[in-house]
Amino acid sequence: MQNISTIPEFAAFLRENFDLTQEEENLTQKYFEKQDIKKNEILLNIGEKCNKLYFVAKGLLRTFHLNKNGSEFTRLVVPEGKFCTILISFQEKISSPATIQALENGLLFSISLDNFQEFISRSTNAKNVYTKILEDYQNFQISRLEFLTTLTPQEKVEQFLAENLELEKRISDRVISSYLQITPETYSRCKKKITSWFQSMFFNFFP
Repeated sequence: MQNISTIPEFAAFLRENFDLTQEEENLTQKYFEKQDIKKNEILLNIGEKCNKLYFVAKGLLRTFHLNKNGSEFTRLVVPEGKFCTILISFQEKISSPATIQALENGLLFSISLDNFQEFISRSTNAKNVYTKILEDYQNFQISRLEFLTTLTPQEKVEQFLAENLELEKRISDRVISSYLQITPETYSRCKKKITSWFQSMFFNFFP
């Protein structure tokens, strides 16, 4: 993703990706705010109402909640170029079932719920942005459910690493294992199997 560090650059990014008009780009600059974040900073606690939509320009966010046994369940990891919110809380104005946390120092562009509603009421293309967010969320939830319920722990690790090799370097094993819904020990064991397999393949090709 291109480097985005200012509100005008963010507005230009939206214009290029969602065909915003000049007037809509000006509205973007009016309604969104720049927000620096620190690693491990909590942007939203469980039980609070989520009244912001975030765009990740730099860094990583995650959403998570605690299971009944007190262990963390990472729902989502959000990298650069993506939006993040707790959708049901943001839409319905109810208490959030999850926490939003920064995994790295970074930069966000955020918009409040009131400003967002005014934004989409004044901009047809802003509605398209929101529609894209909803579609991406729905598609993710479908694939996420299938991922968690049909794959073995080994298959989960293999698929995660195949799809997120660079991202894996930026996230702790604890967070990854909570995202995969396996123990850190299981994650480590599965990774070692993959490493051993690649090593054996290498020595077979280059004896």
